Amino acid sequence: MGPILAPPQESDVAKKKTSKHRRPQSGPSAGSTAAPAHDRATLRDVSPREDLATAAAQEGSPAMLVIALIGTTLFIGAYYHLLVLQQMTQLTGGLAMPDSMLRYGQDHVVALSGVMDEAARGQLNWVHKTAGVIFAVAVALTVAVVGAWRLRPAAAKWGALALGVVFAVVDVWEGLAIEQAIAAGGAGAGLAAALTLIRWVLLAVIAVAVAVMLWRGGRGTRARR
Repeated sequence: MGPILAPPQESDVAKKKTSKHRRPQSGPSAGSTAAPAHDRATLRDVSPREDLATAAAQEGSPAMLVIALIGTTLFIGAYYHLLVLQQMTQLTGGLAMPDSMLRYGQDHVVALSGVMDEAARGQLNWVHKTAGVIFAVAVALTVAVVGAWRLRPAAAKWGALALGVVFAVVDVWEGLAIEQAIAAGGAGAGLAAALTLIRWVLLAVIAVAVAVMLWRGGRGTRARR
């Protein structure tokens, strides 16, 4: 006969039964910690004002708008001086328009008056009312916007705006003076020539001012970063 096995101890049987009927625990383990209640977001944590300010800051600087405005102004200037005014020479027998010249005298205006009939003078008036006025407004708007963006002192911003307004007024006045001088057979050519020279000087000052504001403003922004 083989060896007789001893019956299992009562404690072993109780352990097996207990392990069979034990249910797994649900929820977080003992080692993990629940998130504190004060870290949960509530309606009190929502601030519409701060959210709107953050969204506005994330929109970025108006650099793209300024670049588009400068590009538009350059395009209009090239179109006005290099295309439209040059095409007007077809109505004047090759004589240049005073707007496209830096300096001219009364003899040039008298020559224009002799070759430009009423239809040609009307065409020049239409050019001044359309491309001429648009160019003047674009230049004034460009220097004002760049000044408002790059300059900090309020006086400097107003100065940039005033510079643009002065240029626009001189530019429009110059066009009217040229038309009147041509229609009058040369009378008033001195005023027209003076306004033309002032206009070119102001345009050069504005170009330099815009370039300086963009350059110095860019340096200041990089320094603050």
